Amino acid sequence: MTDTDSRDKLKILDEMTRQVPKKGLPKYFYILPFLHLMIVLPLAYYLNIWADEGSTLYTTQNGFFQTLQNTLQDEKQAPLYFLLMSLWRSINDSIFFARLFSMICSLISIGILFDLVRKIWNEKIAAFAAFFFSIHPYLIFVSLEIRGYALMVLLSLLLIKLFFTGHLERRKTEVERQRIITNKQILFITVATFSLYTNYYLGFILVALFAILMVLERWRAAAKYFWQMLIVGVLIIPLIWAIKMQFAINTGGYFPSTNWIEGLKMIWNHFLTFVLPTEIYTPENQTFISFVRVWLVRVAGLTAVIVLLFKRRIFNGRVLIFGTLSAVIFGFLYLAYFLLSVFYIEIRHAAVWFASVYLLMTAVLAELFHYERREIKKSIGIYAVGVLAVVLLSFYIYGIYAIYPNLTKRGDWARVGRFIEQNEKANQPVIVFPNYDAINLPYYYAGKNKILPDENFFKWDYEAEFGSADSQTKQTEYVVSTIPERAEEIWLVTEDGCQRTKACLPLEKFVKENYTIIETTDFYKERVRLLRKK
Repeated sequence: MTDTDSRDKLKILDEMTRQVPKKGLPKYFYILPFLHLMIVLPLAYYLNIWADEGSTLYTTQNGFFQTLQNTLQDEKQAPLYFLLMSLWRSINDSIFFARLFSMICSLISIGILFDLVRKIWNEKIAAFAAFFFSIHPYLIFVSLEIRGYALMVLLSLLLIKLFFTGHLERRKTEVERQRIITNKQILFITVATFSLYTNYYLGFILVALFAILMVLERWRAAAKYFWQMLIVGVLIIPLIWAIKMQFAINTGGYFPSTNWIEGLKMIWNHFLTFVLPTEIYTPENQTFISFVRVWLVRVAGLTAVIVLLFKRRIFNGRVLIFGTLSAVIFGFLYLAYFLLSVFYIEIRHAAVWFASVYLLMTAVLAELFHYERREIKKSIGIYAVGVLAVVLLSFYIYGIYAIYPNLTKRGDWARVGRFIEQNEKANQPVIVFPNYDAINLPYYYAGKNKILPDENFFKWDYEAEFGSADSQTKQTEYVVSTIPERAEEIWLVTEDGCQRTKACLPLEKFVKENYTIIETTDFYKERVRLLRKK
């Protein structure tokens, strides 16, 4: 089957081949990034940082070259985001300004998504999709993180858009085809290389795009794409040593047990968050709205299967493309669960999957409603779109609220810092456990006492099953060793895991044997105690 036959059979990108959308964005579009900013700007200013954000600030605080060294040794990730952040923070080193980088990435992502959906379908569908994308709780979440997740969303959308225009879009003349090869595809190679230097998981998208060409039987385009990826492979050779070293470190310590069902459940929860968001982080006890969400998605999924059985042509073309894209990325995330453990496929790491799933849902809904408008009354389609909008808006509003219900991030460091300052006396050192969290408190505490530990923040891995009494024994010994012997009273700050698990039993045993608890105050995911030596 030739490339042309395959295109005609699957009716790929009809709108793109019939008409070229107007260049530039319509004036009303700018309401959408403004709406996003109205939500995230106040939160970016008000919210405290949490451990991962503190890690980024610590890694990027001493200039470009020190950042490169810290990234390879401490962060154990691809370096480009951190290098960009070090340059960005050379302009202004405030927390708000650091978050501004992620917000800008999200704003650009909204524009790319609007333009991509407009080219594939039409402007009305693009406006609908971009509106809900701009207020999606997950996009708000990544906009407020001083990490590379918003940049990952941006790059994933950019890769998909360049792939469509450079590898799938039909061109009428040989001159146009040559122009695409020399411009769009070279840009695609550049962005693909940039992406791998930003986050290794973005490589999942590159493989998924190749899979799309294979599914569509676009053999000639697939061959060209393969050679382009070889060029990308050559360009990332400097990363190979770092990837090998980081993989060995990330898997060299205690490796938690994996279970194929648990892995599926975790990734399924990510999928639900992208499709119909409730809580970004799954709560220990299922909330009522999460229960409703699960059943809504189940009913919708069953409906989609029934429609697929009777009207298969609806799920050709665009749905097939984005379904393949999402399925391949899902497969790689599932593989990462077994290779790297559960700690590396949490919701924030699934940023690579977010745009693909969102576009898949857009494709399914657009094709279903397009079919309805053709063969049933148009009024029914309008009514269905209205109901869908109300359902989505209800879940999105709850999802936005549920991200930060206490208007604070994990650790509540701003309140913790103020509390200690208001109640401390001289010679009461502040001890933080685990050690990694000690990065955060200095941004909010300017009191009389020293925060300890003040080094070796990235040294510790789990030594046994997560949450067990033996999981952090060496780190416990180290933290205890930093407590000054002459200090009659100390402040001890511990994460909520010490209350939920047995991980802090060695530390609690030390406290019980050597100190009397004078005062205990709980904050969001953090406990502060004043201890007096016996």
